[in-house]
Amino acid sequence: MVRAISIFGLLVACGIVVYISVLMVQSRATADLCSKYSIGTHIEDLEGLEGTFFLTRMGPIPEPNNPSAQKVIYCAALTMCDESCSLEIEDGVVKRAEHSTF
Repeated sequence: MVRAISIFGLLVACGIVVYISVLMVQSRATADLCSKYSIGTHIEDLEGLEGTFFLTRMGPIPEPNNPSAQKVIYCAALTMCDESCSLEIEDGVVKRAEHSTF
């Protein structure tokens, strides 16, 4: 009985370590993405901006006030999108890249 509890405790501890590690990698990936696509970067194909294993892509979303502008949001799923990178793209050029943490 004591051995089963010890094994269960070890598995729970390993699960927590893996969860925290993946959470940290996702948070770092959003910051890296925003720095990769800084203001002035040319993006030819918006559909080519795919999500990765660590990030979920939402968009491109058309801007209501500017028909030539679109918004793409990448978020870290484990943070429930509290950690995200928002790119505003107009005519294939990044006009705003914002990394946010709530």
